[in-house]
Amino acid sequence: MPFCQQCGSQASSTAHFCFNCGADVAATALALPGLSPGWRSIFAALHKGGGVALPQSIELSLAERAMVLFNPWAFAFGPFYYIAKGMARKALTLCGLAALLVSAVQLLFGALGLHSLMASALVCFIPSALFATRANIDYFKKMVLDDDGWL
Repeated sequence: MPFCQQCGSQASSTAHFCFNCGADVAATALALPGLSPGWRSIFAALHKGGGVALPQSIELSLAERAMVLFNPWAFAFGPFYYIAKGMARKALTLCGLAALLVSAVQLLFGALGLHSLMASALVCFIPSALFATRANIDYFKKMVLDDDGWL
């Protein structure tokens, strides 16, 4: 469970504010010790967008959306990047999901008679894209919301 940086009370891992003093729990993520300036800007953009579900994503610029929704290191290294960030359970879950998606797309391509090299190359990008689009949000959930679950 995370703790409020304003009053020190234990905060709910799903709440966006402290039930004791009303402080914005997500905004305090910017005060996390040891957080690099790059992660601070990503977390600030996530906060500006309304949190992990990004309900206010319309307020984000195109550069902020790209920064939040794509991680080039996770694209290149996938599950190894997740493990390095301390999210091994999520890496395992995403590997399973990627395997299911790749199988489904291969079945679809087979049913449509698309066995070209281009179709095979397209299938190879599914796991990389899955890891790249989830990495920043998953790391935010781990660091700010203390959510290190399977999904």
